[in-house]
Amino acid sequence: MSTGNRIPDLAVIIPARNEASRLGGCLGSVREALERAEVTEAEVIVVDDHSTDETSDVARAHGALALRQSRRLGKMAACSLGVVSSSASLLFFVDADCCVDSGAFSALLRGFARPAVGVVAARSEPDSGRIVKSIVERSAVFSALLLHETKSRLTNHDFLPIGRLMAVRRAAYQDGGGQQWPSDRIYASRAKHAGWEIIYMPEAVVYYQPVGTYDQLRSDYVRTVVAHAHLTGDWAEPLPRGVVRRAASASLRRQPLNAGAWLALRARLWSEQSRGLMRPDKGLASSGIWDNPPDSSRSPSRPGHNHQTPEEQAGIRA
Repeated sequence: MSTGNRIPDLAVIIPARNEASRLGGCLGSVREALERAEVTEAEVIVVDDHSTDETSDVARAHGALALRQSRRLGKMAACSLGVVSSSASLLFFVDADCCVDSGAFSALLRGFARPAVGVVAARSEPDSGRIVKSIVERSAVFSALLLHETKSRLTNHDFLPIGRLMAVRRAAYQDGGGQQWPSDRIYASRAKHAGWEIIYMPEAVVYYQPVGTYDQLRSDYVRTVVAHAHLTGDWAEPLPRGVVRRAASASLRRQPLNAGAWLALRARLWSEQSRGLMRPDKGLASSGIWDNPPDSSRSPSRPGHNHQTPEEQAGIRA
């Protein structure tokens, strides 16, 4: 998806594992968003995280550069491989199971109007064409709203990039740790510490299919718990309690029924976790992260850091 012989100004990097069924839709939306943004020099890189399906074949069939990791190393390692395989000055990261809105890339590019901006975060929304029926899907809709309401009340905060689409200057990526990028939030925190600004562009929307079953929700919840363990001892900023409470209040007023579904499912998740019934999937279990979270003494932390999610800080917990 690149044109001419010049070095592309922009690279779209898509980490993917076993996404053959959804990758085509993602790549089609990326092409449309690039055309809408009038980006003529761009490259699209799909990094296959050792899939067992035809993910790489689908990527090549849609004109993307397909790279494959020799073993399963995870999303962040896939992102890093995509970066070192490109020389573009702007890096857009998109999850393979999503579709970007046609105007998303235009909005992200506007976010870089000021040279001090190093990271631009997008808004994640459940697929608007999907009819929400199950309690799990209603919960996902509320989660997306709560995330948006929280981000809308934050300024230059490392929580903003959490989601499924974000854009980064290469210089900020390098200042944020480069290849040693453990998660989007820790990376953003390090970039901010290096002097870069982080902004939220809700006009840049990426759509995703919400999970439809409790087992899927449970698996995602476990992964979130593991990801939060990585925040310990790093530079991640605490979320202001006032911001979280106002975001939760606004979300409850807008979607009271979905909020009820969200609360009911979280109560079940918390109960399982408190009783020791929740275990990670095979990939996470073999990594040792679940039973042995990272040593917080490896990196500096700020006094009084609170690494809770917006839901936890609002007294709802997630």
